[in-house]
Amino acid sequence: MDGLTTRFEFAKTLVLKAGSFLCTHLEERRFVRVKNTNDYVTQADGECESLLVGSLSSRFPEDSFLGEEGGSIEKAGSDYRWIIDPIDGTVNFMHAMPLFSISVALEFKGELVAGIVYIPYFDELFTATKDNGAFLNGKSIHVTEETDPKRSLALLVPPHRHHEWMDEYMKKFMSVILNVSDHRSLGSAAVSLCYVASGRCAMYYEYGLHIYDMAAGLVILKEAGGEYTLEEQGNEQLIISAAAKHFMPFLKEHTR
Repeated sequence: MDGLTTRFEFAKTLVLKAGSFLCTHLEERRFVRVKNTNDYVTQADGECESLLVGSLSSRFPEDSFLGEEGGSIEKAGSDYRWIIDPIDGTVNFMHAMPLFSISVALEFKGELVAGIVYIPYFDELFTATKDNGAFLNGKSIHVTEETDPKRSLALLVPPHRHHEWMDEYMKKFMSVILNVSDHRSLGSAAVSLCYVASGRCAMYYEYGLHIYDMAAGLVILKEAGGEYTLEEQGNEQLIISAAAKHFMPFLKEHTR
């Protein structure tokens, strides 16, 4: 993976700049376009993605890209592909809720090898590269050591964009919630994965996600000692089950 370190370090610096951009352009959250049911994009989403893709493509012109807003940019013969969500948690951003993030992942020959998730409001930078561990602001992070579900916090997110899945989902939701301490829904898949990776929460379950929502967080979770499974729902949408390794059997049992 010649070039991974150079790309990773450049992307970390760039993500911090993008976070500063979002925090100084908060008025742009008021300019909103509806993409689908309960699915929105602000002017800041597009501008932030343009900033990221423009800078990365100038520095690494041979690389491919997949962005939530800009779609796929494929370069023939490219080994590297960036997967970018400029604002993961757009609804939170729209309503001045602090849990929104910038998510940037890097693939090498189809394998996820690096992840960067930045939560600008709290100045929290989660990072990981393959086989090198996961970090929060430079300090090593790990999934929770708690083993009792009754003492654990679960992240459970109902399918607010696909109400046709709600009945099926709620049966699984109830099975989990009755056997854990409590639950939360954060509004950002990337943040949710980082919260499991850092031990703040024990497990995470959600319907209807896309790979750009999760790619960076998946690298961080795995490097922090977590596990995940992705189940296809059609139309490139996925169900994610993610947890500390010792909680995956519990989560699978209660969501099957």
